[in-house]
Amino acid sequence: MIRLDPGDYIGVIGGGQLGRMMAYSAYELGYRVAVLDPDSDSPLAQIAHRKITAPYGDREAVEELAALSSVITYEFENVSVPELESISRQRPVFPNPRLLSISQNRINEKNMCRRLGLKTANFLWAETYDQRPSLLEFGRFPAIVKTARGGYDGKGQSRVENRVELEEVLGRWPDMPLIIEEFVPYDVEISVVLTRDQQQDIVDFGVMENYHRQGILDVSISPARISEHIRERAISYARQIASDLDLVGTMTVEFFVVGNEVLVNELAPRPHNSGHLTIEAFDYSQFDQHIRAITGLPLGLSGQGRPAAMANLLGDLWLHESLNWKKAMDITHTYLHLYGKAEPRSGRKMGHITALAETPEAAARKVRQAREALTVNPPL
Repeated sequence: MIRLDPGDYIGVIGGGQLGRMMAYSAYELGYRVAVLDPDSDSPLAQIAHRKITAPYGDREAVEELAALSSVITYEFENVSVPELESISRQRPVFPNPRLLSISQNRINEKNMCRRLGLKTANFLWAETYDQRPSLLEFGRFPAIVKTARGGYDGKGQSRVENRVELEEVLGRWPDMPLIIEEFVPYDVEISVVLTRDQQQDIVDFGVMENYHRQGILDVSISPARISEHIRERAISYARQIASDLDLVGTMTVEFFVVGNEVLVNELAPRPHNSGHLTIEAFDYSQFDQHIRAITGLPLGLSGQGRPAAMANLLGDLWLHESLNWKKAMDITHTYLHLYGKAEPRSGRKMGHITALAETPEAAARKVRQAREALTVNPPL
């Protein structure tokens, strides 16, 4: 087991907002943080003790990060697995490269679920061009065609209503491994965020209820308003996956709820957008637990104090002439997090607001009210 001392460096590949929030948790425990990112002004680079500004595949930069750090983690999935495997021969890497190789590839994810006996949407896949004709035999429409790799926030996928549309989409992605899934008319989307440490102990944050807009998470609510049967099954599935893949760190499993069934949608081997509300709503946040796990500390008992909801703040909001921060923050028990990104763009996550209340419904109303207040013209 690896155990870090205060003052030791945690190396983070990726300098986005997840890395930034990891760093805040690391600093509370006395650790230092180094980041590898091509952007010298990324959210994490702004607050890291050391920043290595280079492409992710730069061998010298990767070796510099490994030499400096006592443990390596990452805050996004599009990291080279061979690169992580190379680093892991010098320094511990959490979560492990094998887990990443599965979560990076939707085909691998689905086959892992099938191996574990966990339910998913019906699917077929083609890893080579010669296998493409088999996808045309998929007779369950509507369906979703997805690239096996590289999709997030709704990217890398297309809905098709019939075989003609399927042929058109296959022509659009001629050289990519693809998977086709039956469209799931789900009741609600949920996620389970959990952390597993080096002693194989697991702590979860219950179940989050999630709502998306144009493929991007819009609002998360905790605890999810679902039956106890669904809650127990989702947590059980997530824990089973975490143990099977020998997770160390924080991971998220996303699900569709269809009647009394829970279908696994996808994995994220890192802290997750739906878990941001744990910063205020739980004794230990998803970032706290991630840092504790990868540094060898025992996990905290993450009890939830009050129901909570989180709303993303996308760059589209900045299209307004001015944002009324005062009016939004005048709403009690709301908490603003901005990520330090200089350039707002449509669909870009610039920050989030979390609201606490006595019920999940009240928390959801409050966080939406706070976000809407941003676009109310401030008084002259």
